[in-house]
Amino acid sequence: MGLRDSLKKKVQGLVNRMSGEYSAVAPDEIKPMDRPGVADPNAKVIRARLNRPKEGASSAGGEGED
Repeated sequence: MGLRDSLKKKVQGLVNRMSGEYSAVAPDEIKPMDRPGVADPNAKVIRARLNRPKEGASSAGGEGED
């Protein structure tokens, strides 16, 4: 078995695993996922502040003004 045959066999195995042919049968009844606890309607959502470099700021050494 050469390299080509080995790769072909691995790809075919991956395709078979990902295809629906070998999947389990879907259940008749759909159940929502259980979430522990109680939702808080007064909760605040805080966006993360990312420390990204600003446009035009050259703090990198070696580049920019001489």
